[in-house]
Amino acid sequence: MYGRRARLGVVVPSTNTTVEPEFAAHVPHDVAVFATRVLVAEVGTEAEKTASLLAMHDSLDRAVTELASAGVDAIAYACTSGSFLAGRDSDQGMCADLSRRHGVPIVTTSSALVAALHALSATALAVATPYVAPVADGATAYLSQAGFDVVARNDLHILSNLDKGRLEPAAAYLAATGMDLADADAVVVSCTNWRTLDALVAVESATGRPAISSNLATLWALSRLAGIDERLSPGVALMSHPLPDVFRAEWAVPEGVRHG
Repeated sequence: MYGRRARLGVVVPSTNTTVEPEFAAHVPHDVAVFATRVLVAEVGTEAEKTASLLAMHDSLDRAVTELASAGVDAIAYACTSGSFLAGRDSDQGMCADLSRRHGVPIVTTSSALVAALHALSATALAVATPYVAPVADGATAYLSQAGFDVVARNDLHILSNLDKGRLEPAAAYLAATGMDLADADAVVVSCTNWRTLDALVAVESATGRPAISSNLATLWALSRLAGIDERLSPGVALMSHPLPDVFRAEWAVPEGVRHG
């Protein structure tokens, strides 16, 4: 069967064309990725963007129910902006509630980024995003609430999620290396619909700093929760680190809760 070692579940926005192929290209042998989608509208103005992203929360319980029925070992809501815009406390509460109701560890991309940064002992961040300003501001706010200092930011101001998925990995490299990194101890490339996994080794080489993207952090956290403990692909700093115990405990299924 597929996924003899582990089965990873991902909930992706309907317009995301990056998570599934990137994860499939980098998971270890006998680890399988299974996905379901939640509808997100393509909008015409910045004012509509935040509401469209937060509206996906209404479909998460249905999506998690579907994935849990497939016997996956852990599930990620693989949308950075959809998980950070309501704030850190709301994001943590949502993970805990879904895990309790469905008996499967649940992580969001934003919470995975926090865990990854803790694993690397990073505190001062240079953040590259493809977002329009109101969404990028939400990323900065979330990271600040989690105890990090965003010391540099580079936003591409792209409104359409479909257009983000059409970006080449070179765009991630240029955005990540095009910031003033003097005060940063890590580089973060945000957005699960941005092709990044083929660019991060070069970003680390060029900057001399650990480089984390939304998909990297999500794949790492999901794999660790599912019991995959070896060094993972791509060969960047994070992928040799274990999941910190505090986050493993945070995402654990409460005792007495049964799967499904």
